[in-house]
This record gives sequence, structure tokens and C-alpha cells, in this order.
Amino acid sequence: MPTKAPTTCNRRGCRGLVRNGVCSVCGPLKRATAAEHDERRGSSRERGYDARWERVRRMHLASEPLCRMCQQAGRISAAVLVDHITPINDGGARLDDDNLQSLCRRCHDQKTADDVQRRRRAR
Repeated sequence: MPTKAPTTCNRRGCRGLVRNGVCSVCGPLKRATAAEHDERRGSSRERGYDARWERVRRMHLASEPLCRMCQQAGRISAAVLVDHITPINDGGARLDDDNLQSLCRRCHDQKTADDVQRRRRAR
């Protein structure tokens, strides 16, 4: 049976290779707890999701209540999230309506995963 190719360690500063959940440099990997993850990311307010964002978000969902990606695929689903088309970390405008799209949870999760993969490949 073929084995999975090793990946680079996702711990900051580590250049080890991970095979079967064990990094060649820093040892067995463990999933970050929610508290550790939130501490690294910062609070939602620290990331720019403040009262101004909430106001823009509500207005955007009111003007675009259906998931944009589902509509493009020929499906109809209610949007529950407002997504930055170009992520803020990649230079996208935080409050510009031209950089926002309404998405359902499934499409938002998929787009976010794609964005993360793209960033990792660019490293």
C-alpha cells in the first residue's frame, strides 16, 4: 500500500517533515486547542470585525441574501456569511462592498480551505 508523502511541519519556524503525524524535528504533532488557536489569531475585534463590520455585513446580506457560489453552480441556498473575495491578509479591502460576497457555510468553508492551501503553497 502506498504511503502518503511527507508534508512540512506547520509549527512556526520548524522546517521538519511530517510523516504519520510525527515531525522529524519537533516530534509528535498535536492539534491546537481552541484557546491556543484563538490566542494566535487574536480576537475577532483585533482582526477588524467591529461594529462597522457588523453594519456592512448586515447591509450586504440584505442586498445579496443568496449564496453567490451556489447560484453560479445552479443551486439556490441562503447566505449566512459575508466573505472577503480577496482575503484581508492578502491585501483585500475590509469594508469595500466590491470585495464582499454572500456565501452559505459550505461554500465559505471550502473557499477558506482553498485560500489556506494557496497560502501554504506560496510559502
